[in-house]
Amino acid sequence: MRRLLTFAMLVMLALPAASAARTDAPNDGTLSVSDARGTITINGRGAVIGSFARGSVTISDPIDGDGTGPVVTGDDWSKEKNDTTSTWGGTKVRFRMIGGTFKIVVRGRGSNLSLVGKGTITLNGAGTGADGSYSVNGGEYSAMPDFPATFFLSATSP
Repeated sequence: MRRLLTFAMLVMLALPAASAARTDAPNDGTLSVSDARGTITINGRGAVIGSFARGSVTISDPIDGDGTGPVVTGDDWSKEKNDTTSTWGGTKVRFRMIGGTFKIVVRGRGSNLSLVGKGTITLNGAGTGADGSYSVNGGEYSAMPDFPATFFLSATSP
């Protein structure tokens, strides 16, 4: 009985901590980008995981400690612009930001990205006719626009 009571108390203590650690909220939206060519800009809050075949990613993390910070692998080169912004580039690069506020700009081809959160998104295909596709909130995939298309991402985004 004592073990059961101890276990129950540990679970009760862990639930608030697990709830606070969540990176998604009820009004978060989702964005999925597949095999894109062009520029993807995310100015928001949440979690993003991405990769590209060739290009660069610039990540600004203005609030230290509010998330994991940028994690980038496979880069051929990197350049620190200031204390909060860096750029990585090359081929077969992977990146992620989990939690917190960030600005991410991906320029290149073969870009794949998943975002859960909210914020301002700008998609701008390269205009080649084969610029990949994107989906918002689990909807149908649409072709990347040939011009800068900006929208606010949340659970109610179309």
